[in-house]
Amino acid sequence: MKTRFAFELVVGLVLLAAIFLFGPTGMVALVLLAAQPFIGKKKADERESQLFNKVGNYTAGATLLAAVIIFECSALVVNGILIDKVWLGLLLSAFNISHGAFGLLFFRED
Repeated sequence: MKTRFAFELVVGLVLLAAIFLFGPTGMVALVLLAAQPFIGKKKADERESQLFNKVGNYTAGATLLAAVIIFECSALVVNGILIDKVWLGLLLSAFNISHGAFGLLFFRED
Protein backbone atom coordinates (compact mmCIF):
# COMPACT_ATOMS: atom_id res chain seq x y z
CA MET A 1 0.00 0.00 0.00
CA LYS A 2 2.77 2.42 0.88
CA THR A 3 4.30 1.95 -2.56
CA ARG A 4 1.02 2.88 -4.23
CA PHE A 5 0.61 5.98 -2.07
CA ALA A 6 4.21 7.04 -2.77
CA PHE A 7 3.55 6.56 -6.48
CA GLU A 8 0.43 8.77 -6.29
CA LEU A 9 2.38 11.45 -4.46
CA VAL A 10 5.13 11.43 -7.10
CA VAL A 11 2.62 11.49 -9.97
CA GLY A 12 0.82 14.44 -8.36
CA LEU A 13 4.05 16.38 -7.98
CA VAL A 14 5.14 15.58 -11.56
CA LEU A 15 1.73 16.61 -12.85
CA LEU A 16 1.86 19.89 -10.94
CA ALA A 17 5.34 20.66 -12.28
CA ALA A 18 4.37 19.68 -15.83
CA ILE A 19 1.31 21.93 -15.78
CA PHE A 20 3.30 24.94 -14.60
CA LEU A 21 6.09 24.27 -17.10
CA PHE A 22 4.10 23.31 -20.20
CA GLY A 23 0.60 24.67 -19.57
CA PRO A 24 -2.44 22.63 -20.58
CA THR A 25 -0.27 20.19 -22.55
CA GLY A 26 1.34 19.21 -19.25
CA MET A 27 -1.80 17.19 -18.51
CA VAL A 28 -0.12 14.43 -20.49
CA ALA A 29 1.79 13.61 -17.29
CA LEU A 30 -1.46 12.20 -15.91
CA VAL A 31 -0.91 9.16 -18.10
CA LEU A 32 1.61 7.99 -15.48
CA LEU A 33 -1.35 6.82 -13.40
CA ALA A 34 -1.90 4.06 -15.95
CA ALA A 35 0.98 2.16 -14.32
CA GLN A 36 -0.68 2.13 -10.90
CA PRO A 37 -2.50 -1.23 -11.25
CA PHE A 38 0.88 -2.94 -11.63
CA ILE A 39 2.31 -1.55 -8.39
CA GLY A 40 2.08 -3.57 -5.19
CA LYS A 41 -1.35 -5.13 -5.63
CA LYS A 42 -2.50 -7.31 -2.76
CA LYS A 43 -5.65 -8.03 -0.81
CA ALA A 44 -6.12 -5.56 2.02
CA ASP A 45 -6.94 -6.79 5.51
CA GLU A 46 -9.61 -5.20 7.73
CA ARG A 47 -7.24 -2.68 9.35
CA GLU A 48 -5.90 -1.55 5.99
CA SER A 49 -9.43 -1.17 4.63
CA GLN A 50 -10.39 1.09 7.54
CA LEU A 51 -7.24 3.18 7.13
CA PHE A 52 -7.86 3.41 3.39
CA ASN A 53 -11.36 4.79 4.07
CA LYS A 54 -9.88 7.29 6.54
CA VAL A 55 -7.35 8.37 3.90
CA GLY A 56 -10.22 8.87 1.46
CA ASN A 57 -12.09 11.10 3.90
CA TYR A 58 -9.07 13.31 4.54
CA THR A 59 -8.33 13.42 0.80
CA ALA A 60 -11.86 14.59 0.06
CA GLY A 61 -11.51 17.43 2.54
CA ALA A 62 -8.12 18.49 1.21
CA THR A 63 -9.34 18.32 -2.39
CA LEU A 64 -12.35 20.49 -1.54
CA LEU A 65 -10.05 23.03 0.11
CA ALA A 66 -7.78 22.96 -2.95
CA ALA A 67 -10.80 23.52 -5.21
CA VAL A 68 -11.77 26.62 -3.26
CA ILE A 69 -8.20 27.95 -3.36
CA ILE A 70 -7.91 27.28 -7.10
CA PHE A 71 -11.24 29.03 -7.68
CA GLU A 72 -10.17 32.07 -5.67
CA CYS A 73 -6.85 32.24 -7.55
CA SER A 74 -8.33 31.61 -11.01
CA ALA A 75 -7.41 35.09 -12.28
CA LEU A 76 -3.71 34.68 -11.43
CA VAL A 77 -1.08 34.13 -14.09
CA VAL A 78 1.82 31.86 -13.09
CA ASN A 79 4.75 31.39 -15.47
CA GLY A 80 2.63 32.88 -18.27
CA ILE A 81 -0.19 30.39 -17.66
CA LEU A 82 -3.64 31.51 -16.54
CA ILE A 83 -4.82 29.37 -13.62
CA ASP A 84 -8.34 29.43 -15.08
CA LYS A 85 -7.08 27.49 -18.13
CA VAL A 86 -5.51 24.64 -16.12
CA TRP A 87 -7.84 24.36 -13.11
CA LEU A 88 -8.76 20.73 -13.75
CA GLY A 89 -5.14 19.62 -13.90
CA LEU A 90 -4.37 21.52 -10.71
CA LEU A 91 -7.31 19.89 -8.97
CA LEU A 92 -6.25 16.41 -10.12
CA SER A 93 -2.74 17.16 -8.96
CA ALA A 94 -4.02 18.30 -5.57
CA PHE A 95 -6.05 15.10 -5.28
CA ASN A 96 -3.07 12.87 -6.08
CA ILE A 97 -0.73 14.78 -3.78
CA SER A 98 -3.15 14.76 -0.85
CA HIS A 99 -4.14 11.11 -1.33
CA GLY A 100 -0.51 10.03 -1.51
CA ALA A 101 0.58 12.20 1.42
CA PHE A 102 -2.29 11.19 3.72
CA GLY A 103 -1.82 7.55 2.70
CA LEU A 104 1.84 7.62 3.62
CA LEU A 105 1.01 9.44 6.84
CA PHE A 106 -1.58 6.90 7.97
CA PHE A 107 0.31 3.82 6.79
CA ARG A 108 3.67 4.79 8.28
CA GLU A 109 5.24 2.40 10.73
CA ASP A 110 5.67 3.85 14.20
